[in-house]
Amino acid sequence: MSDQHSSDQVPDYGQYVPPAGQGGAPGPQGHPGQNGYPGQPGGYGPSAGQQPGQQGQYPPPGQFGQYPPQGQPGPAQPLSPADTKTWASLSHLLGGILGFLAPLVIWLVFRERSYVVDGEAKKALNFQILVAIVLVGANLVLPGLLEGLVIFGVWVTSLVFGVLNFQAVGKGQATSYPVDVRIVK
Repeated sequence: MSDQHSSDQVPDYGQYVPPAGQGGAPGPQGHPGQNGYPGQPGGYGPSAGQQPGQQGQYPPPGQFGQYPPQGQPGPAQPLSPADTKTWASLSHLLGGILGFLAPLVIWLVFRERSYVVDGEAKKALNFQILVAIVLVGANLVLPGLLEGLVIFGVWVTSLVFGVLNFQAVGKGQATSYPVDVRIVK
């Protein structure tokens, strides 16, 4: 037997060594296991003769119901009528304020959950993409003051039609833009 105490030994990589004084210190004769070592009564692992999955152990995978369920996710739940109206109208309003990114996100998130949101977000997205193309073209082609006037006019037009279509969806009416280009189909 060696001259070293078990507390002087360095544990192997991954071996749990409980702090002294917490039921994990070596027993009276320096034998581990009497106060909380694996494989011993009162220890923290399977006791001698105990199979994994018995008392104190987690069940093996697949024994109980899996969460989340394996396989394909279920179909998306349809939007309620109130949520449909909200997202369809917000696609127009936020498109007029923020540009094409807002209707794009709304369309990508809710297109499978509501055909109304799908159609309205596509209308707003197509118009806002056209607005972005006109703004970039005006920035590249037109000189200073004329460029600023065109950009301001296009932005105001976009905002006005975004607000008008926001209100139309809220009232259950049809929406329209002055130019209907189907970029996203």
